[in-house]
Amino acid sequence: MTAMYKTYRSYLKSRFGGTVLKIPVNGGFSCPNRDGTRSAEGCCFCDNRSFSPVALDSSAAVSQLKHAMTKAASRYTLFIAYLQPFTNTYGTVHQLKSIYEPLIETPGVVGLAVGTRPDCLPDDVCDYLADISTRTCLSVEIGLQSASDSTLSRNNRGHTVADFTAAVQRLAQKSIQTVAHVMLGLPGDDARTMLDTARTIARLPVHGVKIHQLMIIAGTRLERLYTNGETGVLSIEEYAKLVGGFINLLRPDQYIHRIMADSKPRHGLIAPLWSAEKMKSLGIIHKVMEEHGVMQGSSFLKHDQD
Repeated sequence: MTAMYKTYRSYLKSRFGGTVLKIPVNGGFSCPNRDGTRSAEGCCFCDNRSFSPVALDSSAAVSQLKHAMTKAASRYTLFIAYLQPFTNTYGTVHQLKSIYEPLIETPGVVGLAVGTRPDCLPDDVCDYLADISTRTCLSVEIGLQSASDSTLSRNNRGHTVADFTAAVQRLAQKSIQTVAHVMLGLPGDDARTMLDTARTIARLPVHGVKIHQLMIIAGTRLERLYTNGETGVLSIEEYAKLVGGFINLLRPDQYIHRIMADSKPRHGLIAPLWSAEKMKSLGIIHKVMEEHGVMQGSSFLKHDQD
């Protein structure tokens, strides 16, 4: 656990008494922002093949999980199944059960993480998630990206900030842990609106936060904007200062799952290229944060006292 912020790894170690490996699996779900329900274009930045190592895996989710567990068995005994690509609550409860239940019933699996959108959490799905949360360590990871409706619209997210707020509050009422996904550097956002996103998350019953930098991926609409000079990317120094300010504004009790994303040129990464050097980039980010005296909750506490 770094002294600057509370890591999700520290939460898992505290809860389970040891290291837990989170394994991404593809549940075979689609997305209403891609299948024509909301839009057929998807988010301007999205290409799951670049963001998820299992996006192209069409085998059964439980088979993917067991294969990865076997490979990691010499180092890990505890696992979380992570339904990562696309929208993993986009289906009937019957469909969800057919995918979720084999995962959580697998020996050695102590938790389930479900990646989804805020507009794909109807009441019956929330009731099912509440049932799961009594049987395993459940977290629902919800894509917000920005707390600016104009930015969400500009990037074709297909949902609003109010949708996110309602989803988080509905799940919190059922004692379900939620994780907010945020992307810094989106077209339409500036430093003020990005920090306002942190303030929004700090006011909500959100358990964890996953922070990513904007990445330009080949074949996306964002690539065309970048090529035409209509948008840019953050340097690692700019990003480090922003993510540090973001963390200062979060509540002290919220766990940080990630402070940067990574990809490779062979997976479509165009920019920023520092995204391809994860460990080196994390070192730079932490150094800049240390230089600026980053401490999770420091600005939140000041605002709360005011």
